[in-house]
Amino acid sequence: MRPWIGLAAVPLLLLGCASGGDSHKDRRAGQVERFETVSSVDAYNGATPAGAAGPYTVVTGIVHGKLDPTHPDNAGIVDLDKAPREADGQVRYTTDVVILRPKNAAQARRVLFYDVVNRGRKLGQGLFVGGGALATGAAPGADYPSLLRQGYTVVWSGWQGDLAQSGNGAAADLGTAFPTARNADGSAITGLVREEYVPDFAGVPNLPLNYPPASLTDRSEVVFTARQTYYNAAGQQTYDAPAAPVTDWEYVTNANGSVSVRFTAPASVPDAQGGSQPPDAGTIYNFTYRAKDPKVLGIGFAAVRDLVSFLRHDAADAQGHPNPVADLKAAACAAGSNCPANPSGHFDLALGEGLSQSGRFLRDFLYQGFNKDSAGQPVFDGMMALIPAARRTWINARFAQPGRWSKQHEDHFMVGDQFPFAYNVTTDPVSGATDGLLRRCQQSSTCPKIMQLDGSYEWWGGRASLVVTDGAGRDLTLPDNVRYYLVLGTGHGGGAGVTTGVLTQPAAGATCRFANSPVSMGQTQRALVPALEAWVLRNTPPPPSSHPTVAAGTAVAPTAAAMGWPDLSAISVPNGAAATPLALSVPLARHSQLFVTDYRAPAPAVDLARGYAVLVPRVDANGNEVGGLRMPELAVPLATYTGWNVRGAGHAAGESCASSGSALPLAVTAATRAPGDPRAPLSALYAGRADYLAKFGAAADALVAGGYYTALEAGNAKAAAAAVSAALLPAP
Repeated sequence: MRPWIGLAAVPLLLLGCASGGDSHKDRRAGQVERFETVSSVDAYNGATPAGAAGPYTVVTGIVHGKLDPTHPDNAGIVDLDKAPREADGQVRYTTDVVILRPKNAAQARRVLFYDVVNRGRKLGQGLFVGGGALATGAAPGADYPSLLRQGYTVVWSGWQGDLAQSGNGAAADLGTAFPTARNADGSAITGLVREEYVPDFAGVPNLPLNYPPASLTDRSEVVFTARQTYYNAAGQQTYDAPAAPVTDWEYVTNANGSVSVRFTAPASVPDAQGGSQPPDAGTIYNFTYRAKDPKVLGIGFAAVRDLVSFLRHDAADAQGHPNPVADLKAAACAAGSNCPANPSGHFDLALGEGLSQSGRFLRDFLYQGFNKDSAGQPVFDGMMALIPAARRTWINARFAQPGRWSKQHEDHFMVGDQFPFAYNVTTDPVSGATDGLLRRCQQSSTCPKIMQLDGSYEWWGGRASLVVTDGAGRDLTLPDNVRYYLVLGTGHGGGAGVTTGVLTQPAAGATCRFANSPVSMGQTQRALVPALEAWVLRNTPPPPSSHPTVAAGTAVAPTAAAMGWPDLSAISVPNGAAATPLALSVPLARHSQLFVTDYRAPAPAVDLARGYAVLVPRVDANGNEVGGLRMPELAVPLATYTGWNVRGAGHAAGESCASSGSALPLAVTAATRAPGDPRAPLSALYAGRADYLAKFGAAADALVAGGYYTALEAGNAKAAAAAVSAALLPAP
């Protein structure tokens, strides 16, 4: 049998280390060879965003980059040495780029805000910029705290190597064109690759493959299995959990040239206890096969490094074309006063932000040493990693799958879930390894100021407690340049706010059993950006970290007893606009377990003797979490809001529902409260709507005072809360 390759090629992690002399000091690891401007047009049809000093311009472009595969700073990019080289020995690639900048330098500030795109999408446009389409939509309004009020330049670029370049990043997703690695003789590189497929999560009828099969006819190395869960009989999550073979399948070549697997599900699949049941929409399928043609996906890290460095420091690209933001060297300095007459760069500081996949990208970008540019300067002075949990990414590896991330049920065993988890450089009490996300930037003196903000789902589904505790469940002291915040009671990314408080529980057959948590978190994410800027620029202390701790008794084991979780097995909740009583039985969800796992082979080797202590927030008498940031909706609750949800019948019932929190309404009155519901009814918490609004407003004001909310957004939240339903709070 040929040796497997699929997961063996992992980063060498030699970034920034010299080798064999100093010849590399006179050459760049990477460079923007040509910045191709596709278009430069007025943003928002020429309208000035509310609060901004002047109008904006949106520049759409394509970055033509080149990398030196022999440079020590690129040594950790897996398979870069196997990418095609041109006559000058360089490796070429291209990415989409979009720049939203003040039209006139006189109306700008020298601050660059880089929003890492998520699966090619500009999520920061909605979260931090506001308004409509960049070129033709409405400008951000007076009711939104847009970054454009501060004269920021906002940048997006492609980095995910398996997303096609569009050439129109302002109106479409941003992608890349990265080279494919080849053997020295020009033949295709092959390796064993594992794909996972859950029908309701994938949303497609066939199992799509990330890489083409090496052969469409040779099935000799294929392993195809189905299971309901990764739990074994002892309640541990392991890849060795019972599974059934899938024997009836075939490759299908799609119209776009990609390949999928069409199959017939087995008649039954095993459960954790060794019994069997029919497969359903939540069944987990794993397909291992020999694939070919891996792209050099680690280029994505270098592409961001080199683009941001170019925008900050270079007057022109390597071919002499002007930098599209070079005139911002004449803009007002970030500090606003005592500006240098001839600044060394176009921006005084650069802030990098990413949400979910993009937050994991930033953690890995830092860990793998890419925050040092070719001149030895920091790429980002400040970083904001939003809802990444304790994970990193699966990017810089042969046959990587950047879109996957470990969860409790789906994609549970995916690269990027292993030590190190914390920013601290520590010795892991479970694996024995010594490492930390800051290790390489400490070696090169390029560490940024860092804020990480997670929601409750990240503690339940992404083991985020490991960012602030060690693997044995002991508190860590965060480094001086790191702040960590947990927004309690939220699903992945938070919700739109409670507003009326009306909730409708899902109908039978839904993937998740309970209504999703509407508790919001975007207000805090936006409030922390100016705090990060001030921290970087003036060393002004930001709002203190806020998260559960072992010492305070608020970070606890994920059991009902340790959490103080109330028994909600027989409750009645107001449902729908009429608040009609609905009987519910609510089990406590399962958290995402973690063991030391070896991913070098397609089938993960899980060491069940070496498990990590994953903690979750403690709850109060009404089931709402304590120990972190309580948004007004949770501090003044109409329901129990959790960071977990449970899969329903027909969807691997009882497993956790990906990315979702839960909203379990409190009874309206003592008379409508079920005898088995230990939580207080709304009538006992609030004298009426006016009392509720007063308490809600006080909670919002407290967040403003702490720096976790802006006054503008507190006003918006209070106005939205005024819509609370009279069906829930009948008294005025």
